[in-house]
Amino acid sequence: MPYNPSNLPSLKGAVFLVTGGNTGIGYHTAKHLALKGARVYIGSRSPKKGEDAVQKMKSEAAGVDINIHVLQMDHMDLSSVVRAADEFKSKETRLNGLVNNAGIMATAFQKSETDGFEAQWQTNYLAHWLLTWHLLDTLASTGISANPARVVNVTSNGHNFAPKGGIDFNDIDQTKGGIWSRYGMSKLGNILHAKKLNQLFGPDGSNKEKGGIWTAAVHPGAIDTELNTGGCSRSLPEYAEVFWSL
Repeated sequence: MPYNPSNLPSLKGAVFLVTGGNTGIGYHTAKHLALKGARVYIGSRSPKKGEDAVQKMKSEAAGVDINIHVLQMDHMDLSSVVRAADEFKSKETRLNGLVNNAGIMATAFQKSETDGFEAQWQTNYLAHWLLTWHLLDTLASTGISANPARVVNVTSNGHNFAPKGGIDFNDIDQTKGGIWSRYGMSKLGNILHAKKLNQLFGPDGSNKEKGGIWTAAVHPGAIDTELNTGGCSRSLPEYAEVFWSL
């Protein structure tokens, strides 16, 4: 049966956090979760862009009273990610779902001024790992008192661009690679992160008694979003040509 957001069950009383929720996949994910009654938090580097997105969602909600809030979160500053997690926990005692969606792709080499890691590695993988870590107890406890919590890592088949040996811990910034190997390694990190979470907290996980967390690594396909706002000027057809040649 074709997917339709209207087929989602009621999410009244559930709480979700979506990173990169002010645009693209994150925007529509947050909006449809809220339309089903969930209380949703969106992570946004710019508070203004986050609030503008919330107002746009409300204007598109066709009279439905949706409950969406903004968490200021800059993935290029890991202390900002920790502050956002702490702010969330100061407001909520449960988290039914975390959608690790924010990302950049094929950007020129750059390092975080505050943390020193390569931009794609930090934005796509490290920041999401850190956010998940700081919210893990909340996710797990929610999975005890209710249905299993969910963690969705938005990844890509671009993980195929990672070095042949996998994560290169001897060159984590991929200084010897290019824009695509750096992107691929960050997406591979997302996938391995999801796999490890499942090993720990999934249906057969070693820590499942601490609370159930179902984890998925999702390739959304070739979608024309604002992913390239990180500095890459390629168009969707150009990306599609690259990925479909894998």
